[in-house]
Amino acid sequence: MGWPRTSGASAAASAGSDARCCASATRRSVRAGLAALALIAMAPAGALAADMPEMLRGSYSPTFTRWEGFYFGGQIGASWGSTDFGNATQSLVDYMLADTELQPIVSGWTSLPKGSTNSSSYGGFVGYNFQWDDVVLGGELNYNHVSIAMGAQDTIGPIQVPGANMPDGSSVYYTVTLQSAASVAIHDIATARARAGWTFDRFMPYAFGGLAVGLVDVSRSATLAGSTKTTTTTTTPPVITTVPLDLPRDPQSQVQNGLFAYGFTAGLGLEVALLQNVFVRGEWEFIEFPNISDMRVEVNSVRAAVGLKF
Repeated sequence: MGWPRTSGASAAASAGSDARCCASATRRSVRAGLAALALIAMAPAGALAADMPEMLRGSYSPTFTRWEGFYFGGQIGASWGSTDFGNATQSLVDYMLADTELQPIVSGWTSLPKGSTNSSSYGGFVGYNFQWDDVVLGGELNYNHVSIAMGAQDTIGPIQVPGANMPDGSSVYYTVTLQSAASVAIHDIATARARAGWTFDRFMPYAFGGLAVGLVDVSRSATLAGSTKTTTTTTTPPVITTVPLDLPRDPQSQVQNGLFAYGFTAGLGLEVALLQNVFVRGEWEFIEFPNISDMRVEVNSVRAAVGLKF
C-alpha cells in the first residue's frame, strides 16, 4: 500500500528538481541579457556609428541632432483671414467732401463691418541655422500661395448733421446717406523670419518673428446722397429751403490689382528629425497687414511641412 505514496513522492521530487533547474536557467539568461544591455549602454557612440551603413553615419549621436546648416522644404496648411473694413472708404469720402463743413464729421464714420474667410495654402521655405549646444538661431525665407478674399458693403443713414449758422441767423441741417463697399483678395504671402530654437533629442521647438509682404487686389467705392435744409428765421413765418447735396466729386471708386502690402509676422513651431538630414515641421503663424488701402488684415495659419538639411 506504500508504493503509490513512494512513487508520488519521487515524481514530486523530480518535478521540483526540474523546476529549480528551469528557474536557475532563467536567472542565468536574465543576468546574461542584463550584462549584454550594460555592455551596449557603456559602448561609445563611435562604436555604434561604426556598425551603421556609410550613408547614415555622419556625426551620429543617440542624444544629439545637428541642426546647423542650410535647409529647405515644402509645406501645406490652412489659413483664416479677417479684415476690419471700418475705415475702408474713409479717404474716398474725405476727398468727396473736401473743403466742406461735412468733411470732418462724415469722413470719420465707421461705414463697414468686419469680414472673415478661410483658405487652403501651399508653399516652400529655405533657411540657414547656427547652433551652439542646445540653442539654434537662424534666418528663413517662407512663401505661401493662398486664396483669401473678403468683402463688405453697407448703407448708413439718412443721418441729420447740424451745420454752422448763417450770418443772417439762418440755421442749416444736412441729411446724409452714405453707401460704401470694399473688398480685398490676398493671393501670395512671403515672409522673412528670424528664428530661435532649443533642441532636445530629435526635437526642436522654435519661435520666429519678421516682416511680411503680400500680393493683393483691392476694390473700394463710396457715394453720398442727401439734402441741405436751411431755415431762415428773419422772416415771418420762417422760410425753409431744402436742396439736394451738390458734390461734384461724388461718387468715388478705386480698383488696385497686384498691390504690394507690407506687415509683420510672428509664430511658434516644432521640428522633429526623422533622419540625419530629414525633418518634419508643424507651426502656427500670425501675420498682420496694418494698412491695405485703409483696411487692416490679419491672417492666422497652421501648416505641416517636410524638409531636408545639409
